[in-house]
Amino acid sequence: MEIVIVGNGPAGVAAAEAIRKSGLECSVTVVSKESEPFYSPCPLAEYVEGSVSRDSLFMRDGDFYRRSRIDLLAGCAAVSLDPSSRRIGVSRSGRIEHLSYDRLLVASGAATAFPPVSGLSGAPGVFTLKTLADADAILENVGGTERAVVIGSGFIGLEAVQALVRRGLKVTVVEAMGQVLPQMLDADFAARVQARLETFEVEVLLDSPVRRVTQGPNGVASVVAGDREIACQMVVCATGVRPDLSWLAGSGVAVDRGVIVNDRMETNLPNVYAAGDVIQAPDWAGRLDLLPNWPNAVASGRVAGASMAGESRKFTGLLPVNAVRIFGQPVSSFGVRGGEQVVAAGEGGAARKLFLEGGQIVGGQFLGDVSGSGVFLEMMRKRVDASFLDGTALSGRWSVAAMLREPPRVRSLAG
Repeated sequence: MEIVIVGNGPAGVAAAEAIRKSGLECSVTVVSKESEPFYSPCPLAEYVEGSVSRDSLFMRDGDFYRRSRIDLLAGCAAVSLDPSSRRIGVSRSGRIEHLSYDRLLVASGAATAFPPVSGLSGAPGVFTLKTLADADAILENVGGTERAVVIGSGFIGLEAVQALVRRGLKVTVVEAMGQVLPQMLDADFAARVQARLETFEVEVLLDSPVRRVTQGPNGVASVVAGDREIACQMVVCATGVRPDLSWLAGSGVAVDRGVIVNDRMETNLPNVYAAGDVIQAPDWAGRLDLLPNWPNAVASGRVAGASMAGESRKFTGLLPVNAVRIFGQPVSSFGVRGGEQVVAAGEGGAARKLFLEGGQIVGGQFLGDVSGSGVFLEMMRKRVDASFLDGTALSGRWSVAAMLREPPRVRSLAG
């Protein structure tokens, strides 16, 4: 049996490991458009700022692929899928080759979504921070740069801001919406994060959609955003990601915003599965969504690998979880950013907030102290009755433990 996995990120590697763990005798080929072995993109900003070494980014040792009997085709991009012949086309060294499969996993991830702004996509001096190659390119160009503009204030954007500030650059972050971290925090917590940025002399421009990026003789010259023109020598675009679907055009695989899968990570095509940032799948509450993050990629990859190996395992749903550290201050959130009931607490520079609907947790935010947040996330995922919660339950680790010592007050709403 020939299993082909398109993608060497957390979903693809988790799937390959699940296949090998199952004991299924088969060949496993991983197609990777990157030249590097499996690494984590999560600390890329720390790598740029110099606090994390390049070697520490890699998640498996150099012998992983041989030991796991995985044929890694590095530097190869998938360009087509023909389900009738069970073949994919890959571009390698300028030539198109074809690989046959018995079972295929689409784990091609997501790419930076550039807004339609003049002078932005592909322009000299404009960078992203999605891959190791992106981080290396920033490091190659940061020397001699005095001012940078970061477009987008999501967690990747703010990580890029921190990295560039710690490299000694003056940084302006521009955001089209009215707050930083607009997909992660409510306005209250976002204002606290903005204050943290400004403490480190980061200029924050809100309600400032980028109109154009201008070029000079040496590359980027300025960014025009809102009613301002900001002179700079570097731009980092961090305006979100979109699933990499281009190579699936004409294949017949069902897509909406991402590849649509069921709880076994099966697509509508026989023997074709999908996992990771490329998928559109039910979340914890059953809503079809895109939620690209590391935990979802690993979990969906494991289910896909087990399913391809013939095991019976089901995906329990995407979890809306995000975490970032802003100049040493941890911030995490999950779920939605509002509810009919709000439970809040704050002390010693830390702030916590839970949102409830019908006595059930539907979201949470943690600033300065994220300990115990996983307990509340699990309560949300399992639809536990949380109507008894008050600010005391949010004030520290001890209160979480005390809460869990009271099981009679916690009942499931899952039915």
